[in-house]
Amino acid sequence: MNRLVRLLEALATLAGWVAGALLVVTTALIFVEIASRVLVGRSTMVAQEYSGYLLAAMIYGAAGYTLAHGEHIRVGVIYERLSPRGRLWLDRFALLVGLFFSSLLVLAFYYLFSDSLRYQSRSFTPARTPMVYPHGAALVGAVTLWMQFLAMTVKSWIDPEALWRKP
Repeated sequence: MNRLVRLLEALATLAGWVAGALLVVTTALIFVEIASRVLVGRSTMVAQEYSGYLLAAMIYGAAGYTLAHGEHIRVGVIYERLSPRGRLWLDRFALLVGLFFSSLLVLAFYYLFSDSLRYQSRSFTPARTPMVYPHGAALVGAVTLWMQFLAMTVKSWIDPEALWRKP
């Protein structure tokens, strides 16, 4: 079971690094758009659309990584007043709720992805981007988040002391 947890955490870390790389790509895309407008007087016609797709991929891709490193926003009003045992039970409850909602997110993105694939949906922009790509990226990110919730839920039972230790 520890091996599975380590594998899922490694996948979340990989997704976080990919999200970071996508940030660099987005920055380059915006730079090219600005340079193209200033130097040539023309737009790339895809920078805004692709920046949006890349932003969504970054958000969903980094969500599992952020969870693994304990960097999601927490409200400590109640949490900080609990005993260590109470915190553990609250963590377990929150992880199960997160696992449930991330499961719904995975299902929603799966249906969106499968519809894009089935109907060969394309964007309404000049690029006519096949929507299967951005929807697929969002699905991969949602699955990564789900896997991280699963890993942390399992970890909360097999090694509670390591729950919020950085992987």
